[in-house]
Amino acid sequence: MPPVQALGRPLAIIIGCALIFQLYLFFSSSDTNHQPEDLDSSPASSDSGSSRWDDPNRNRHPTVPLTLKDFGTLDSLADTIVKAEAYRVFEDKSAKKINGTPIKGNAVLVQKIRDQIKCWTTHGSWKRQDQDFTPLKHLGDSRFAKCDKSFLKALDREGNGHYLGEFDHSTDQLLVREAVKYRWVPDEAKCGPGPGTMGLQDERASYEPFGKPRFCEVMDERSFLVVGDVTQYQIHDVIASAFKSSFVCYGELGCLHHSSHGLCSNVALKYARNDLLSVPWAVNPEDEEFPSASTVEQAWATPDMLLKYKVLVLNRGLFWRPDEVFMSELVFTMKHLWKNYPGTLVIYRATHPISANCSQFKSHGEDEAVANKNGESDVEGITLQKPLQTAPKRQEAPAGEKQEFRPTLADIQRQNRIAKAIVEAAGGIYLDTENMFALRPDGRMGDGDCARFCAPGPLDAYSDLLYNTLRILRDKPLTTPA
Repeated sequence: MPPVQALGRPLAIIIGCALIFQLYLFFSSSDTNHQPEDLDSSPASSDSGSSRWDDPNRNRHPTVPLTLKDFGTLDSLADTIVKAEAYRVFEDKSAKKINGTPIKGNAVLVQKIRDQIKCWTTHGSWKRQDQDFTPLKHLGDSRFAKCDKSFLKALDREGNGHYLGEFDHSTDQLLVREAVKYRWVPDEAKCGPGPGTMGLQDERASYEPFGKPRFCEVMDERSFLVVGDVTQYQIHDVIASAFKSSFVCYGELGCLHHSSHGLCSNVALKYARNDLLSVPWAVNPEDEEFPSASTVEQAWATPDMLLKYKVLVLNRGLFWRPDEVFMSELVFTMKHLWKNYPGTLVIYRATHPISANCSQFKSHGEDEAVANKNGESDVEGITLQKPLQTAPKRQEAPAGEKQEFRPTLADIQRQNRIAKAIVEAAGGIYLDTENMFALRPDGRMGDGDCARFCAPGPLDAYSDLLYNTLRILRDKPLTTPA
């Protein structure tokens, strides 16, 4: 890697190319009938406050429709720029270690661990559990139990409502929603253990189902702090349920200032609602540098919090920001943690794509029948959904049609790549769960909320994933029986 001073000329060339590409898109759009929102000739558009480059309302739609080739070009530019920026800020100082773990001075081991975690999340499938098993009991916010309420009504009609969650031996059916029956299973042929597989290859490569005693052991008396938007609030719920912790929050805004969840001896859990992962910084009133009223930014990156909570689970969520703003804000956050709290383990999960038609699934009765052995409904008029075999692909907007609300699928994919480069350069762990949950259009809240899942449901897979991630980051074997 060249010294920092030598990056000036290449970086200037990269930025120049990006500007030329944007100018090309701008002038080529004049040949079409498309009228960008920010070039509207109406009097309202002349307001100076609405023409700011970083105005979230302005940036909800692309100024010009982009082709798949354009998206690919943006991906390449973003990859090049974020790598240069990550090196400029962190200078490969964390290449041989993972902060907050015993792993230091071993770049080969660091890469093997990253490869192992990536294999677990990207090489696998959702397997249906046909036999009797115990689903994770949801102990979180009651709002996310709405799917079970619909399912319970269906069971009541059959006289089986009081058996919710149990196995009916007379029909060989587990009385839970179909979306709960699928478990994420990594491909052992690719992820190991065994020679020629990705990652560690030895017995550590086994993907183990979590259990509370062992989960407590891998925590090593550290506490969880989950930070992000309302989708992160559900990750907090999953962790609390996995540890069978009593639930004491009253909505996502009340968790930070309420007592923490006790998980194990000397291990606690807390959630902070901060849509941008913003950290303390000095504002300049003359430059109108104030927090936006459209986002919630509870204080979390403070000494009293980060000296107690040593395992952070972060995500920027679905609050759209242009790439350059997203990158600069995340770099600022990760630099704050990297510089001031090197003993803190940062786990950043990918943002999940939104399901475009989850509300339609609800209208077809997705939660209103028990499935047979083939995963299909025996009730006429009700269609049960199954996980997809392949993730949805990017789509071009038809000619003359305005682009969809941002972030688009391409935006989510590109900014996940940006986040991965920044988090790993700062010595953190990136969970690449984008495609894993893109395969699950089912099991969502519905009624206009297609970003969040019902509980219990697909998100329970994070209990296994977090446990196995923490397990392979230790430098000693487990002593607690499985």
